[in-house]
Amino acid sequence: MSRKTIEKNLAYDTERQLYYAVFRENGQRHTRTFRTREEARAALADRSGAGGRLPARGCTLEVWLNFWLREVAARDRAASTLYAYRNMARCHVIPALGQTPLADLSPLQIQSYLYEQMDQGLSPNTVIKHGALLATALGLAVRLELLERNPMERVTLPKKREAPIRFYSPEQLQALFAAVEGSYLELPVKLAAYLGLRRSEICGLRWENVDLEAGVLSIREVRTEVGGEEVLKPPKTRTSARRLGIAGLQDLQRVLGRAWEQRRSDDPREWVVLDRNGRPPMPDKLTQDVKALVRRSHLPRISLHGLRHSFASVANSQGVPMFDISRTLGHSSMAVTSNIYTHLFDDTETHTLEVVAKAIEKG
Repeated sequence: MSRKTIEKNLAYDTERQLYYAVFRENGQRHTRTFRTREEARAALADRSGAGGRLPARGCTLEVWLNFWLREVAARDRAASTLYAYRNMARCHVIPALGQTPLADLSPLQIQSYLYEQMDQGLSPNTVIKHGALLATALGLAVRLELLERNPMERVTLPKKREAPIRFYSPEQLQALFAAVEGSYLELPVKLAAYLGLRRSEICGLRWENVDLEAGVLSIREVRTEVGGEEVLKPPKTRTSARRLGIAGLQDLQRVLGRAWEQRRSDDPREWVVLDRNGRPPMPDKLTQDVKALVRRSHLPRISLHGLRHSFASVANSQGVPMFDISRTLGHSSMAVTSNIYTHLFDDTETHTLEVVAKAIEKG
């Protein structure tokens, strides 16, 4: 049987990869499915809302947010997004505004709240996410006629700060490769640098998706971490699911070949990247280990995701068209690639201006 009880009122189906929470209300027993254990546990902890009843018209913001998180966000948001929303609500929004009646919530209160959060040390980018949570949750209240107007429409959010993108040059990558040689980090580091893979794609890679003879690696599943719990899911977008040719990457094929020889079993569902103990590393632990190794090696600070940026930088410097870079990275469109790596592609504009200038001078 694929469904097994893992704790009280909670079961897991290994075939469907779904969690089943059992609720009992008014003598009746019913089951709801969830994509992650964290979602199921949160729903079980809030049994009063298991029936999905709408809050009363005079409810507080706390009651409304808990309803929205439980009955709306939990059904259509990614596990990581839902986890972030719940933390925002529990740790920030509800303590500050939760007791305010929903109908009395004013733009001035929300604006003051956002300023206070920044005064307490939250970044503008984080406060923008708080605004997005409130705008979406209150927007539903308007559509259900619990509010006449969304107070977020008259709130001014802080300007987003673009985080600096760190990336390595080819020479720095070579130095990093020398530092990870022979360690368990060699494979994930080279998968990120040679192929531009995301951390979740590296952690979610199984041997059934690696064909060493044909020289093809396929991204079909990702493995991430939410609240300390492992989450398995399909790639983020249709274009994120992709096939990458590795036939010409001798160094990467060598490291993959060694990992193949050291695999724990012949199960094609076995994970490709394993830690020094022969277990698939948790994504956050993998990030921490890479940062620690970079620090010990006295190399410029960079994250595992920074190696994905390094791939894009090297590809651009070698004249690879943006379209090809975008497809290899698995972005949903070239616009996404361009927006992320504008600073890398600025030299294209410089080249264009030089060509025009030379043509004018010749004329």
